[in-house]
Amino acid sequence: MDEKNTAESSEQVVIFEEKITKVNGEVGIKRYQRGKFLGKGGFAKCYEATNLETKKVLAAKIIAKSSLTKNRARQKLISEIKIHKSLQNTNIVQFEHVFEDHENVYILLELCSNQTLNELIKRRKRLTEIEVQCYVAQIINSLKYLHASNVIHRDLKLGNLFLNKSMELKLGDFGLATKLEFEGEKKRTICGTPNYIAPEVLDGKVGHSFEVDVWSLGVMIYAMLIGKPPFETPDVKTTYRKIRLNSYTFPEHVLISDSAKNLITRILNLDPVKRPTLDEIMSHPFMNTGGSIPKTLPLSTLACPPSASYNKQFQPSTNQSSLKMSVNAMPQRLTETTPNNQKNQQRPGNGSSDRFPLQKPSSSGNILEDNFGSSGLNNAQNVGYGGSQRPQSQKPNDIRNSQSQKTLTTPFGGTGMQGTHSVNNLGQRQIQQKQEIYVKKWVDYSSKYGLGYLLSNGATGVFFNDSTKIILDTKSLIFEYMERKGTDRQDICESHNLNDHHPRELQKKVFLLEHFRNYLEGEQNNQDMVVEEYDNKQVVYVKKWMKTRHAIMFRLSNKIVQVNFTDKTEIILSSEHKMVTYVNKAGERSHYPLATALDSQNTEMAKRLKYTKEILTHMLNGGHAGEQQPNQMTGTNWQNQGP
Repeated sequence: MDEKNTAESSEQVVIFEEKITKVNGEVGIKRYQRGKFLGKGGFAKCYEATNLETKKVLAAKIIAKSSLTKNRARQKLISEIKIHKSLQNTNIVQFEHVFEDHENVYILLELCSNQTLNELIKRRKRLTEIEVQCYVAQIINSLKYLHASNVIHRDLKLGNLFLNKSMELKLGDFGLATKLEFEGEKKRTICGTPNYIAPEVLDGKVGHSFEVDVWSLGVMIYAMLIGKPPFETPDVKTTYRKIRLNSYTFPEHVLISDSAKNLITRILNLDPVKRPTLDEIMSHPFMNTGGSIPKTLPLSTLACPPSASYNKQFQPSTNQSSLKMSVNAMPQRLTETTPNNQKNQQRPGNGSSDRFPLQKPSSSGNILEDNFGSSGLNNAQNVGYGGSQRPQSQKPNDIRNSQSQKTLTTPFGGTGMQGTHSVNNLGQRQIQQKQEIYVKKWVDYSSKYGLGYLLSNGATGVFFNDSTKIILDTKSLIFEYMERKGTDRQDICESHNLNDHHPRELQKKVFLLEHFRNYLEGEQNNQDMVVEEYDNKQVVYVKKWMKTRHAIMFRLSNKIVQVNFTDKTEIILSSEHKMVTYVNKAGERSHYPLATALDSQNTEMAKRLKYTKEILTHMLNGGHAGEQQPNQMTGTNWQNQGP
């Protein structure tokens, strides 16, 4: 391998090269352009990388050789490459190529563009049982292959489970993986991620084997259903103590099936020998409800739970013929990818496979249109990502009010019940338990500065064009300034007093904040100025926003998604309560369980909810509208249908 050449222009284009010496002595060069930062691990940083000749986009794991000075670190990397390079399975991230130069080692991998299950849980909070069944079946498919290859992963966690563009689950990161040299061998290295580590790993004297991956699978099932790992605490030592004592509970406020609890309890057994095998997990009642398990899930589940009509396809059927094996059933057969020396897990037979029939998937040509209809996303006017596209007008758009404020104190509060009805009394009681903060007024001045807004708790905020954010508590005059620093793309929050002297880089933004505040509050009459009391422990602000021809969407830090349509209707999604609030043109609001809302007889609401889901999917998939110029954007079916 030869020296890397790096070219950085004013636009920070980074090229890295692989020089290949052919048999005849000629030197060939493969060039890759480094793209978007994807994440980082112990010694590595991961980026998108485009082969400039083939235009194929991969994930490049780049390890600086300066971090490999110790022999142990070098041997660990060599082991990771050797193990990962030998693996080939539908549910394992594909190893493409590895090369090095004087500065770095480059591992090229299959690109998984829909992030990891860790980001999915952060976004969705928790998953439905059919989603968990789908992911568990794919995880087990990868683990059966690994264990049959005598490989223990040893770092199974949500952050190492990737989703590709087709929503296939892929197990990755083999940095802690190990290969057993003989049957019955035990490893004694203490390694793993604290929340997922098995008790026998902590007790290094006993040694560990394949069962540690089964334990981690149980932790992941719990985390997907409940929203966090079972032994999670702020302190690692306390977490380890809880693991050793097997001390965890199922929270009462999260409803999961008895079969799910039973499976988790069986897996999280302190005695590795008493844990179920992978085949036994696949045969457990949680994985065998009498229906079928989808091979993959719709792209929309990145943002919202699957709809009731989608779930109905996989529920038990009275027609026994529907229980026959189909082409796409899970688990996938391992005929082509399983090595011959399967010692630790039996090959899946027809007995287990017959339990997972699937209908044929619909065409994947136009996923968004097939699932939701046309949304007109190509006509989006602005996106809260700091994109380059801005409206042509240099004047702020007219101030806009949320229709919700005319009829309710908050979209989820128990007051303002006139003109309100609920399709679900239980849902009504649930959403009255906690008041949610939402965007009450806003003004779009993104042609020059950004979006200013007023929240229902009285706070004023601005989403600036450079994607920094500021939110002011008008009572305390304390404001929070959020800026994405570093490579992890997380908002770093700084607190300031409005009356203090501010750093030079903040002075203009504070001035604009006060300008927006005066403008927004000046538009309110005395009735509008009534502000409800909220739990102010958590700072709430607009994290993202998107404007299309028919609506404006706000995604708030409290996991509320609010869509205000140009015809004065609104859709508000509560991730915590799993409810949809719909405000019609007359200002009347209705509440629907999120899982069944798309099947509602209220066609006006259902149509707007479909539109909302498509915008969310588009936003989360990274294809925001700021990438296109307005004159390139086409018309939409919505223009003809009306919102």
